[in-house]
Amino acid sequence: MNLHVNAMWSTSHFPAAMRSLNPTTRAKAIEIANNLLEQGQFDNHRVVAMSIDEARRWARLSRTESGWAGANVGTFA
Repeated sequence: MNLHVNAMWSTSHFPAAMRSLNPTTRAKAIEIANNLLEQGQFDNHRVVAMSIDEARRWARLSRTESGWAGANVGTFA
């Protein structure tokens, strides 16, 4: 019998690999990770990597759709 239970994460308890994400992107990564854990198809390390990649993709798309991407690029160049 397999008694291994995957941890569910929250905004105050999350994998160290998510520390560098901004809070909004981290929250999305946690949401994605918890959904993947519920499915039970992947190990924790794979779940963390997949959720970070997907949350970063989500953040990029959110910035692009809101018109933020590219705004004031010359200011920081």
